[in-house]
Formats: sequence, C-alpha cells, structure tokens
Amino acid sequence: MKYEYALQAVKGIKKVFDNAQGNKIKQYMPNGIIDIYDTTEVFEIFTSTEGMTGSKKLANGETPPVLDMKDGYSVLIEEERFGGGITLLENEYRREMGDKSTKVNNILMQKRNKLLTDNTHLFLTGAFSMLNDGFSSSSSYLAPDGVELFGVHNWKAGGTFDNSSVLVFGEIAVDAVVQYGGEFTDPNGKPMPVDFDTIIVKKGSPNAKLAKKLFAENITPTKVADINIYEGTFKIIETPYITDRDNWFMRASMFGGGNSLKIGMGDYPTLREPIKLDNEAIRTNCTGFWKQGIVNMPMDQFGSTGKG
Repeated sequence: MKYEYALQAVKGIKKVFDNAQGNKIKQYMPNGIIDIYDTTEVFEIFTSTEGMTGSKKLANGETPPVLDMKDGYSVLIEEERFGGGITLLENEYRREMGDKSTKVNNILMQKRNKLLTDNTHLFLTGAFSMLNDGFSSSSSYLAPDGVELFGVHNWKAGGTFDNSSVLVFGEIAVDAVVQYGGEFTDPNGKPMPVDFDTIIVKKGSPNAKLAKKLFAENITPTKVADINIYEGTFKIIETPYITDRDNWFMRASMFGGGNSLKIGMGDYPTLREPIKLDNEAIRTNCTGFWKQGIVNMPMDQFGSTGKG
C-alpha cells in the first residue's frame, strides 16, 4: 500500500509541475532581448539576408525588373535535449511517511520546486549565454559568418561591419552607437540605417543606474518575471542574467530583418512516467527540447565590454 500511495503521489505532482514550468518560461517571452517562440520543428533552416538590388527608373510601359535578393549564409539550428530527475527514496515513502514532520507530499513538493527552479535557471543561463559569450570566438553560438556575436563580421557578398566596442557606458558611448546605426550600409554600400532603440544592462549595476538616470528617470518599469523594462528616451532592459556588470548592449527592436537571436521551444520541460528502481526508489525524469542560435547577421545587435 505504501508503494502504491507513493506512486500516486508522484504522478499527482505532474500536472502542477508541467503547467508551472511552461508558464515560468513563457513569462520571459516578451523579454525584448531574445525571440522566444513555440515551434513543432526539430530542425530549422534560416538564410541570412544582405539586401536587395535592381530597382530602376521605368519608361512608360516598361516591365519592372525582378529584384536580386542578396542571400547570405544558410544557418541550421537543431533541437537539443535537456533534463534532470527527482527520486523518492524507499525510506522516504515506506518509513518516513509515518512521521508527521516528513510527509511524502511535502518531500515531493520540495523536490518539485527545486527542479522547477533548476530547470528555469538552466534555460535562462543558456539563453543569455548568447550575449554573455558574445565577445568570445569560442562561444557555442556564433553568427552565420562564423564570427562571435559582437565583432568584425564578413558579408557573404563582400565587405565587413563591426558591431562591437570597448567604450564605457555613458551618453557619449550611446551617441556613438546611434551614429553607427544611422550610417550603416549593406554590402553594396546602400544606406540601411539601423535604429538602436534598446539598451540592455545588468540589473543593479552602475550601468543600470546610469542608464535610468540618463534615459528613463522616474519611470516605473514593466516587469517580465525578474527583468525590468523602462520606456524612456530609449527602452532600457535591466536583467540579472548579464554576468559581467561592465558589459552593455544595444538592440534595434524594430529592425526589418527581425531578431537575430532566437530560441525555439519544441517541448517544455515535462515530468515523464515514474520508474521503480532496483533499490525500490521511485525515479521521475524531467526532459525538454529546445533549440537556439544566431540566425541572421547581427545587424540589429551591438555590444560593448565596457572596459574602456
């Protein structure tokens, strides 16, 4: 009876956990930094874009030419499997369930909550690693041209652009990025202005304090879970998931090419069927599937180490 009771108790936490885990991750979807979306595709292929040419003045009755779309690099992102597990030991359900201070349900809730927290931490640290490792050529997530997110990028059609800096955060540094965006050109030298309207800083850092003072003073933030978003002269996003407090980033949220940083959620972390082990413990695995990567040339992104 004790085993059957414990087994039902383990099954009983599944619905609550699955809903809580899915809702927890979905809270971060409107984060303003990374495009997080639901998908049924295990593999997704993206083609980076590098502009279009061919428009011309037309004579009366002349057929307009078909424009030449300058396709760039092909990028494939593939789902990866993530997971962890919890175990209800034999002594916890056969012996300790008789002790009013250590009920089986209480033990399961503690383990369930810790698993929920750990899964969320895994997801968010992986997501923000695209920014945190964005200055390193050894990053797991490189741009379509094989270069780190923030660096000197090579158009497939020829030419380069550099979306990186070492400038310490401040008004002059932000003005420099805005100017850079206004002067941005495609591989053919055609003006393609990029409106950097979003500043991303580490929550609680001197950069965050200065950003709010300069661009969003006395403005109440909108909260996305534990991320604060201020709507001032610039949108300021203050997140605890930036690891280096000197680093700061800017993004063009309305860029026509879309967000170059994407995470596709294939299957939110879910509790699977409990398994009875040889040692009489009851194990429940939690697995999920998602994919992430830099899917376009990062024209919409700019990053600075802030080291001067």
